[in-house]
Amino acid sequence: MWNNALCSFFTVSADKRNVALLNDALTQSLSDRKAVHAEKALSNEMSAVEISSVNSNSGKKSPDKQKIVESTSTTEPPCSALAYISANSSANFSSSLSERETHLLEMLQAVTVLPSPPLSTLSAEALTLTAFIEQYGPLASADMRVYEVDVANQLFAYELRFKDARAYVMYNFSFDTHPLPLPLGFMASTKVTLYRTDNPQPRRFVTSGPLSITYHSAVIVVVD
Repeated sequence: MWNNALCSFFTVSADKRNVALLNDALTQSLSDRKAVHAEKALSNEMSAVEISSVNSNSGKKSPDKQKIVESTSTTEPPCSALAYISANSSANFSSSLSERETHLLEMLQAVTVLPSPPLSTLSAEALTLTAFIEQYGPLASADMRVYEVDVANQLFAYELRFKDARAYVMYNFSFDTHPLPLPLGFMASTKVTLYRTDNPQPRRFVTSGPLSITYHSAVIVVVD
């Protein structure tokens, strides 16, 4: 669902993109992910029960358990357009996206708790960014929630919560500059690490004034 939503989002012109589509797809994908994890946990519990009685049984999976295991292995069909963009193998399609938009697409694919594309399809900037974030913990183990969906200003943001850090990931799909959509507004005198796609050098400092996000860019603010 998430990949298909990204495909739909980026295949229309910039002025027709609706961040509500991203919110709906990401919220549903996160819900599906929780359901899969719950099924896997149940499957593991059933395996433990089977192991305890393996000496008196054949050890084969029961039909119900087999069904549960199979249900967790289903994946959504890939979006060929997104694959082409990531691999830069479709000149006509990728040329419709600016360099800034391509960075946004890569972040939406790689900087979530959802399965990311193969590393070979990501740019050096995306790989550097994911490595930077994962110094706080594996992305797959983070708690993730959407907290900003501003359709009018085309702003979209979510939080990644690690054991000892919180990363606020904010996207601006408009052609305007806006104040950073932090969940509690401006954080005064707070030590943060900031990463911008339009200036991809992590910077650590204590905030002293409001921060902004430029057109077609993303900003990550880490509080640890």
